[in-house]
Amino acid sequence: MNIIVHRGTNQIGGCITEIQTKTTRIIIDMGLELPDEEGNIDEEPLLIDGITKGEKNCDAVFFTHYHGDHIGMINNILPGVPMYMGKAAKEIYHTFEERKKSETAKIVEKVKTFRKGEKIRIGDITVTPFMVDHSAYDAYMFLVEADGKKVLHTGDFRTHGFRGKGVIPTLEKYVKNVDVLITEGTTLSRDTSNTKTERELQQEFMSLLAKYKYVFAITASTNIDRIASLHEATPRGKYFLCDRYQKKIIEIARKYGSKYTSLYSFKKALNYDNVMEKARNLGFCMLVRSGGKFLEIMKEYRDAYNSECLVIYSMWKGYLEQPNSKLKSLMEGFQNVVYLHTSGHADLEAILDVCKTVTPSQAIIPIHSVNPKRLDDLNLPYHIEYLEDAQVYEVK
Repeated sequence: MNIIVHRGTNQIGGCITEIQTKTTRIIIDMGLELPDEEGNIDEEPLLIDGITKGEKNCDAVFFTHYHGDHIGMINNILPGVPMYMGKAAKEIYHTFEERKKSETAKIVEKVKTFRKGEKIRIGDITVTPFMVDHSAYDAYMFLVEADGKKVLHTGDFRTHGFRGKGVIPTLEKYVKNVDVLITEGTTLSRDTSNTKTERELQQEFMSLLAKYKYVFAITASTNIDRIASLHEATPRGKYFLCDRYQKKIIEIARKYGSKYTSLYSFKKALNYDNVMEKARNLGFCMLVRSGGKFLEIMKEYRDAYNSECLVIYSMWKGYLEQPNSKLKSLMEGFQNVVYLHTSGHADLEAILDVCKTVTPSQAIIPIHSVNPKRLDDLNLPYHIEYLEDAQVYEVK
């Protein structure tokens, strides 16, 4: 079995990992690169023989989740290559792309789906998906088995979210020891010593939503757990509002998640179109984005009720610093603005716990990081293999 990280050994985003045997070839994630500090994106697609160019020579592509830096090159995959992702994730991503009226929506319709824990046989490779906690709903790790070897690809994960406590027990029960661990390392370039849990964030939301009558929350439309935090924090008697598109996303999460936990019931979630006058009287928490009518609505409340308004920015701060960011305009002129966010990625402790749980006998391969060699600071009793993009690594 060979591993080739085509992209992602020394950068965050744009991840593409290949695992191959003599007869079978699969890919995990086909991500677009993230913008650089100037907001520029390399629009040249990564060309890989048999996958994005030439004659088809790939048996399957598996997507860990629907974020663009993991699925954004789906359009470049050669026709006829089977693609797989979680069922709820597929619906959310299709709704996201359909709103943009993009051709990608038609491609997403062709993606096959799987269930957590289901063994999927592709040639002589077996892939087993395990659900993880991330800022994308219905995200997965993949256990890849072939030639008597086991490789765990973590995808993006964390243990400080609502469902994070299940990550280690899942690995202990179903994965156990592996030969190679391919782990995300997003936060290896950051200080994670004060990482907030999603539950702690929710408690802070509760205090703020009780204090301010009108709350505008800027958060990703597909960050279901963050939306759930805000929903649960909205006091009785206040409205929880969103637009039609956001309501569709919420309904998908409710369909798949509410039978397991009330966190995803979203009973208060309403389309703002028909209740704005009532909401003006009672107060509300409104999910807002840079598009749509939100700027107009927020300007009206800023001008008339500024002292009673609060804007919560609950996304990565880097989005604000990108050139031509429209998010800044949503906050302009408001007296009360707060930043409340926690990462969707594993902190150092979580990465360490995963390593100790699966005890990789051959190597740990860090990806999705600009500072992968910080793993050395953890003094792990395992070999760490720092690959370069496109380097072939043999699992012996």
